[in-house]
Parts: sequence; C-alpha cells; structure tokens
Amino acid sequence: MIHVIDPFAVERPLWLGLDDEGHRRKVYKVVDERLRGAEFLTGGLTIFEPGEASSLHDHPESEEINFIVKGSGEVVTEEGERTPFGPHTFMYIPKGVRHQHVNTGREPLWLVFVYGPHGTLPAT
Repeated sequence: MIHVIDPFAVERPLWLGLDDEGHRRKVYKVVDERLRGAEFLTGGLTIFEPGEASSLHDHPESEEINFIVKGSGEVVTEEGERTPFGPHTFMYIPKGVRHQHVNTGREPLWLVFVYGPHGTLPAT
C-alpha cells in the first residue's frame, strides 16, 4: 500500500533537546517499523529554529540521507569540520559517523531525514 503522509498531521511530534540549551528542535517522524510497517527505513522532518542544533550524534548501524527543504546551516563533524548547506541540497552521512546539524540562518531550517536500517533518534 502507498502512503501519502502529511507530517503536520502526525498525532504527536517529538521535541528533542528541550533540556539542553541550543539543541531544541521539533521532529515529525512519519515512517518507521511501528508507524508504517517499514522494513528498512526511518524518516521524517526536523524543524530547527534559528540558532538551534542537534546534538553531536551518530546512527551506529544506519546510513542517513538528508534533504534541506528550506533554510540554511552547517553540518559539523566530530573533528569540528563545518560544511555549509542551503535549500534544496542533500547530505549523505555514512553509518557511525558523528555529526551535528546547525541552523546558522535567520529562518527555520526544514531538514528531511531518512536512515536505514532502523535506529534510534538522538536523545538530545
């Protein structure tokens, strides 16, 4: 069965990083084994307000691809290397590579994420 999904109709979006200043973001997970019965993929939309970032994290057993719908920012590696990105660009992150998404712009950053096989979202 094909699913057409409105991320904003998700019954309960997740807030990550609420207790960690600078790491607040809203996550609309729309695909995983529980939500859609996906065998291999987890995906959704993360919205970062200006100045907000994810924690430095990895997906130990999962490859990840991101698409930037709107906004701009940097992806930061564990070594501190910063690579800028803008709207309509993709990122590929190999499994186990620690990374951090940072909104360096003046508007919300909308980042679509897909990773597989399944893993967990960062806790912060």
